[in-house]
Amino acid sequence: MMNRQETFMKLLFFYLIFSFMFLLGCNKKSPTKSEPDPETFLTPQQVIGNIMRGINIGNTLEPPDEGGWNNGPLQEYYFDDYESAGFTCIRIPVKWGTHTSESSPFNIDPSWIDRVEQVVDWGLERDLYIIINGHHEDWLKNDYSPANQARYDSIWSQISVRFKDKSPRLMFEMINEPYGMTLDQINDLNFRILSIIRKTNPRRIVIYSGHGWSALDDMLAAAIPDDDYLMAYWHAYNPWSFAGEGNGIWGSEADRNAIHSMFQQAANWSNAHNIPVIISEFGAIHDCDYNSRMIHYYTYVEAAVENNIAFQAWDDGGWFRIYERDSRTWPEVKDILINTFPEGPDLLQTIVAGDSAVVLTWQNRSTGNTGMVVERGAGNTDFTKVAELEAGIARYIDSGIVDNGVYYYRIISVFSDHPDMYSYPVRVSISGNQGTRSPYHGTPFQIPATIQAEDYDIGGEGLTYHDTGALNIPGDYRPNEGVDIEERNDGGFHIGYIESGEWVEYTINVPNTAEYNITVFTASMNGGGQLQFQVGANVSV
Repeated sequence: MMNRQETFMKLLFFYLIFSFMFLLGCNKKSPTKSEPDPETFLTPQQVIGNIMRGINIGNTLEPPDEGGWNNGPLQEYYFDDYESAGFTCIRIPVKWGTHTSESSPFNIDPSWIDRVEQVVDWGLERDLYIIINGHHEDWLKNDYSPANQARYDSIWSQISVRFKDKSPRLMFEMINEPYGMTLDQINDLNFRILSIIRKTNPRRIVIYSGHGWSALDDMLAAAIPDDDYLMAYWHAYNPWSFAGEGNGIWGSEADRNAIHSMFQQAANWSNAHNIPVIISEFGAIHDCDYNSRMIHYYTYVEAAVENNIAFQAWDDGGWFRIYERDSRTWPEVKDILINTFPEGPDLLQTIVAGDSAVVLTWQNRSTGNTGMVVERGAGNTDFTKVAELEAGIARYIDSGIVDNGVYYYRIISVFSDHPDMYSYPVRVSISGNQGTRSPYHGTPFQIPATIQAEDYDIGGEGLTYHDTGALNIPGDYRPNEGVDIEERNDGGFHIGYIESGEWVEYTINVPNTAEYNITVFTASMNGGGQLQFQVGANVSV
């Protein structure tokens, strides 16, 4: 039987052991909701490769009311379709100002932030990376006053608190296209909002831009905050006259080189500052020439992937529509966004031969592929395979067509250990007169004569003319043929939008052997063009 002293000593011993274990437990740092386990937060340099191919849900959460601009309310199934299509990052533009009180403490409408959280969760539940921002906050951009600054500070404080426990795959973009603000003002906003976010989200990736329309030069000019979890973004719809207004044709070597140069400049800046870069908006409207539009998207994606720059194509459900939200279908642009690689097939060209064949040529850039596939769509872009070729082949004649139709072609480089690489699609229009040559006015031009450029022979693409686009862009004369004919102010017509290699042919009758002079009326907005004549086998210098 123990005495009192022995009992006391044993109790003291157990108390000391328990106290020591308790202190060890207190000193062990465990993750908290406000500061999750740092192992789950990858650095921007690690994340950039995971978000390379993305898309916007535009004109949906940024109108005054959800879906107020040509779209209905955002649906959960969108994210199923984004995931199955192969996108990894979804940018969700959000407007906060119309849902926030204008007096202190500037509370966000609870139903609105609940709705944004619901949409964010739909994306995160599917393991997608999600970007939310402040979009169309014109009240701030047009009046960067202390009162409005305090209101925007409060908005981001509330966003940061509400979303602080979300997956690291949620990223914050501080403001979209701050047009109206000066460089000093956007620098002030970037530093101030970042400090607010960091109070509750110390490792979440934050995305910033320059002032103006967030062009590349704006991004390069902005001050760089001192932070290890930053990305920078810019937007480009270059050139706007084509991509935003649908004018002319696009896709020359000079056109494409300009885009590659822009991405190279962004990559050089990114490497110099060790800050990953994304282009979070780009695209071309549906009014653009079809073939030009396809090459435009292809060039942007090619240049982005080549330079390790992530992208989110702009999709507003309207002029820049990519995803058909109601029918849940994906026209041609999705395959460009997902399956374009710098080593993929390029420079796809078509020439119509007679009335039943199309000659396809392209550039092979792949190594290690197992073969090539030629796909064709008739009257739409539901492509089907028409030929399987060996890996090195770069030419194919498709003779399985009929006269008077519209066809789409693309080339696929097939791999056994890598995603297949697609070319851009090309549309070919075959007129009802294809394969039969005849003078436009019924009889040949009798020399000497005045020949109107638009009165080239009847016969069609590849026989009496060659045009890089399948459509007559202005559509003012012979609208069902590919030559771009535009009405002049004097009531006549001219051929415009001319690209290198395009040609037209005329049947002429020369009754007398003699020396003739050819006078041509031409004009060029850019200068430096060349025009050649061929009469029989003789070609002018």
